[in-house]
Amino acid sequence: MAKKIENETPNLQDFELDVEAAEPTLQEVHSQQETATEEPEKETPIKDNNPKGLVSCLRNETVIVRNINKKTGFKINDPKHVLYGGMAEGAIKTFTVPQLQSGNFVNVLTDLEKEFLENVMGLEYNALSIYKKTNNFWSSDSENGISSVRLVKGDNRFDLSNPEDYIRYKILLANKDFIAPSLQALQDSPKATYQFVMILENDESAQSRDKMNNTMLCYKEFGKYENNADVLRFVIETIDGRPTAKTTKLEFLQDKTIDLIQADAKLFRKVITDNLLSTKVLIKKAIESGVISKRGDYLYLRKDNSPLCGNNEDPTLNSAARFLNLPKNQEIKFYLEAQVKE
Repeated sequence: MAKKIENETPNLQDFELDVEAAEPTLQEVHSQQETATEEPEKETPIKDNNPKGLVSCLRNETVIVRNINKKTGFKINDPKHVLYGGMAEGAIKTFTVPQLQSGNFVNVLTDLEKEFLENVMGLEYNALSIYKKTNNFWSSDSENGISSVRLVKGDNRFDLSNPEDYIRYKILLANKDFIAPSLQALQDSPKATYQFVMILENDESAQSRDKMNNTMLCYKEFGKYENNADVLRFVIETIDGRPTAKTTKLEFLQDKTIDLIQADAKLFRKVITDNLLSTKVLIKKAIESGVISKRGDYLYLRKDNSPLCGNNEDPTLNSAARFLNLPKNQEIKFYLEAQVKE
């Protein structure tokens, strides 16, 4: 049988209501009002290094400026020699801000770079102007300016997130005849006057990977012809620019080819993957056999003195190879192959 639960009504007399305690005194109210009207403690403002909202020219990159090793008249080939590469160990080369014929400095900074750097470096307005008559930032007479950059033979590193390093980097870029702006520029448009080359750290890593991949591809192509003395002789002569004897041993040709790969894998790959390679090798053998006559750089079929080229062309090696590969000229090509075999 379920137990009956009775609801008991609490006796109000059991509770003591302290009305006076529940109501705040006049003094407490006054104190609370004072607290509520007190001003909050002011926070220390964060210093804004770029209050004008200028676009930063700085970037989180490191540029390496490296001496370009050049052959000297002393024929120094030992990398450990103090004069190897045309610059002595411990030597320093100084590059200044270039000057125009008028005597004014070349403006190495853009207007936006100038405005931003003046702001971030805490300089007065126009402190980086090239036209200042006194205390010119770019002059060697300026105590606080940057007028030149000193480079050593080894790697010179410049942090492009640092304003002063960025300015030095821009001064070097302005020395266009002596500083190659990138590895690609050095390869594509090399100047005899270049002394140093600029390399971004990330670019150098990518360049190393590309070079390694290119070298591996070269060895793969070399494997196709490593026992073909005729092809190896042609490749060596094309790159080296000097003739090799027909009696040259295969082992020597193989070693020489490996040297060429290590010296310039890009050039070797260009020669070895030429679509006209086999036809050019045939032409070379036909010249040696006397089937083709060579007059300067022009090639003629000896039996009828006809030029090995199409209309309005000169019978150079490339033209002759293209000419022989045309379907209509296969009879001439077969003739050369037969004569060379004999």
